[in-house]
Amino acid sequence: MFGNKILLVVASVTFSGCLLAQNLNDQVMEIANSYEGGGYKWSSSGAPKSLYFKDTKILAKSAEGTFCSGYTFTVAYDVMTNNQLLEDLALPTVKWLQRSWYGSTEESAESQCLFALTKLDIGRKIAHKDAKAGDFVQFWRNNKSGHSVIFLDWIKNDIGKITGLKYRSTQKKTNGIGDRIETVGNGERDITIDRLYIVRIKG
Repeated sequence: MFGNKILLVVASVTFSGCLLAQNLNDQVMEIANSYEGGGYKWSSSGAPKSLYFKDTKILAKSAEGTFCSGYTFTVAYDVMTNNQLLEDLALPTVKWLQRSWYGSTEESAESQCLFALTKLDIGRKIAHKDAKAGDFVQFWRNNKSGHSVIFLDWIKNDIGKITGLKYRSTQKKTNGIGDRIETVGNGERDITIDRLYIVRIKG
């Protein structure tokens, strides 16, 4: 459905970690773009489909619509399972991964996806200047609201300063899954650049 078999072959033939990481980012974008719309609803699991680990359901499909953590985790989970990155983990650890991605534990509440993936050595922290499409982002706004998204691009001014973030996620503004741009700055609803965390899945 997502062309994962072809991408897996490409990802396995590599001579550097950077090339492999880029191929995984390509997989992230292919899967991310396979979902569209569907409505936004902060309820249930937020996931666009049910997720399984070795025949055990770890997350049920959202009863209605999706929300950000459910969508981004589903995309990341598909990439990780397609590339056998979770094979050596126990079921409780995979469940912990999901809860941490959602920020459901005290230690994961701030950076969420970054904390979850780096703690298990499945992902690596990415500096703002090195972000690429297909990286995962947890950010917070100046009004303390937050969002879990997939990075697409920075919006910059004439002198190269970051003034906005283009991302893919699920939100009311797009009536579910879609692309959006938000301002990075000092306004009440602007993204707080110092509370924007980026992580990339490792091979």
